[in-house]
Amino acid sequence: MHAVRRWWIDVALGDRSVRVDVPRLVCVRVHGRDVARLDDVWAASHLGPRADQLSFDFVAEDGCCIVAKAGAGIPGRELRTGYVCVSTRDLVWQPVPERPCYWRLKSVVRMVALSSR
Repeated sequence: MHAVRRWWIDVALGDRSVRVDVPRLVCVRVHGRDVARLDDVWAASHLGPRADQLSFDFVAEDGCCIVAKAGAGIPGRELRTGYVCVSTRDLVWQPVPERPCYWRLKSVVRMVALSSR
């Protein structure tokens, strides 16, 4: 059996979902890796409101997710400081001392928009 390398992330809002092809986004190079901004991933989904009006959960290949650890999603305003690595789909964040280490989720397959209310 061969492992299939994913180049996309499924983005969901309510019952709607769309697949975003990460390598097609504008990428930047950070520490030798190509990464795309998380707010660009959300914008590319064309699913709805601005990111700062929502919160987000991220789900890894193994089923691990942010909400399970934090009890709440990541505020949408934080997406502008986060990136997804094109080759690994790992989340990378601009360093901030108070940011939890579990935000650096590996092999993300799904980004879920949650109501911020």
